[in-house]
Amino acid sequence: MTPHDTHALVEQLAAYGYPLMRPVRRSDPETVLERLLRQRESRIVEGFAVVLLNALREKTNLRWESPNWNPEKALGVMRSQRLARLLALSYVLFRLFGLEKSLQERARTLLFKCKNGEDTLRNVESHFLKSEPLAMNGFELSTERLKNTFRTYYVNAREGVEDREKTHALEFELLLSELFTPRQKELLRKRAEGAEMTNTEKTYFYRTVSKRLKALANEEVHELARRLLRR
Repeated sequence: MTPHDTHALVEQLAAYGYPLMRPVRRSDPETVLERLLRQRESRIVEGFAVVLLNALREKTNLRWESPNWNPEKALGVMRSQRLARLLALSYVLFRLFGLEKSLQERARTLLFKCKNGEDTLRNVESHFLKSEPLAMNGFELSTERLKNTFRTYYVNAREGVEDREKTHALEFELLLSELFTPRQKELLRKRAEGAEMTNTEKTYFYRTVSKRLKALANEEVHELARRLLRR
């Protein structure tokens, strides 16, 4: 989803009174990265290295870089294993595109906090060399798409294009993914853009998706969510 598409979708969904679709404050980078660990859509997870790069540049010390931070204790075994693979591919991309040595080293140090970090790095490097997809326990990431995604970001960033828009678009996509399935998100986009829907899609939208939107738009539900998040 491009920044333009994101803003268009925000405006259209606001008509449904869906408050989460309005512009929100940027989350702290670790929160965004941890959300990515829960995702199973490859095109969203592909942005991990971009978000990590922004996080490392934005903060001198991430919470993850604390000497006492332990991936398995903080995230659990499965997510810490996924984190290791994502950190490894991020480190490979940082090195491939010649990022600052300090950023490469920070990514590498984070990786080696993870159990079997060195073995994971060797495995990921092998997949990149052979242009083979990376298995992520339930889905795959194309090493070619990872390189292309990062190349697009890195080249644009060097040319002065505002990279925060890209991160904001990814955060928005994550919010949608936590609330809607891929099929439901596609119907939301069609509805927002005024695109033609089949009779089956229309029926599913009104029977399922619109009900969820109405529930999310309820002021009492919204107030309860805000109150619980403040605790």
